[in-house]
Amino acid sequence: MLTEFGFLAVLTLNSDEREILRNEIDEWVECFLPKLERESTREDKCRLVASVKRHEFGDYNHARPWGYCKFVGNTGIIFWEENIELERFKTTPFQRKILRRNPTLENVILGRFEIKEETGEWKLNDELKNKMISEGGEALIILEQFGKLETAVRIHVFDAFLFTTKFGQNELKWRTHLISGEYIFRE
Repeated sequence: MLTEFGFLAVLTLNSDEREILRNEIDEWVECFLPKLERESTREDKCRLVASVKRHEFGDYNHARPWGYCKFVGNTGIIFWEENIELERFKTTPFQRKILRRNPTLENVILGRFEIKEETGEWKLNDELKNKMISEGGEALIILEQFGKLETAVRIHVFDAFLFTTKFGQNELKWRTHLISGEYIFRE
């Protein structure tokens, strides 16, 4: 199994074979996502602040020192201290959805330290429990079959809320990225 996966990672597949594999993975994801369910212990405020940690900073040097954020309209603002602005950014659809659902979070300074740990658990059906290799934190590793290839699949969600009954499964979007043949692998 690992040898087959290693060959896949080094990409012995041509572009047509990669496209077939990408389509097969996309079909699998579409069937698989509705089977995932998780409970979430985070509140909207935690979810909103955590989403700032995942955004692409205009200046990567701001990713580390920011301590506070604020959302005003379609703009997010990060601060070093409560009154020292570092950067402004356009809010994401996910952030706007949280703010629409909970408008009390708009135009309020939120601290990075306010993020609470996620302690919810996966709610797996028997099929997934039988395929499970490992579970920990927000990650789940299962054994899956793609054509002739049997491989471990790691599912790690950045926000457990996406797999709760409060979020619509039809709202999830994904992109499948495969390694391109342009990379050089060295030991």
